[in-house]
Amino acid sequence: MNENNPPTKPSMDYAQLLDALNRASTFDLFRLNAIIRSELESPERIRKIKAALTVGQKISYFDICRNALRDCEVLRLNNKRALVRDFTDGEEWNVPYYMLNIEGADVRVNHEAQKGLSRHAIAVGDLLGFKDKHGIEHFGPVLRLNTKSVTLRVETGQWRVAYLLLYRVLEGQGDQEGELMIDGPVGHDSDEVIQGMLLD
Repeated sequence: MNENNPPTKPSMDYAQLLDALNRASTFDLFRLNAIIRSELESPERIRKIKAALTVGQKISYFDICRNALRDCEVLRLNNKRALVRDFTDGEEWNVPYYMLNIEGADVRVNHEAQKGLSRHAIAVGDLLGFKDKHGIEHFGPVLRLNTKSVTLRVETGQWRVAYLLLYRVLEGQGDQEGELMIDGPVGHDSDEVIQGMLLD
């Protein structure tokens, strides 16, 4: 991002970690969550992060909803949060220090299932593709990440497509097999109209 930021370090292998978590019990996940939460709010960790930051510094933070990094500028260092200006929307946000990517880590989950894409490997704005039941390919950017599907904007409108039916356009446009089910136009919880839906 900026010359004031430390160099990018090798990131944790999130795909390997996710594989381990998938084998964990629900109670194991709860216990890990409690441990992680305690570490995230550790005064010592917060102190170290604040010491590495300066007002005016260009950095990025991780947006959970978009599953992607967003570039920003540090405006103020508060006790437990930093006030930043998001370069994408121009808004100011108070973000917890643990959301700031001070080490320049690669946040992508570089694991993709044998069929389709993992939810953790997709970010809003990614260009993805899918084939309808007639074998016609459609491509477009991700507008929204849903629980079991993504909302894509394609040439015919907006589609909700199951994760296992998606592939990356920049990786050879993939090869999807199996029968696809298309439901006609469906409503959505916003004013937008989804033109079609492909779900498993």
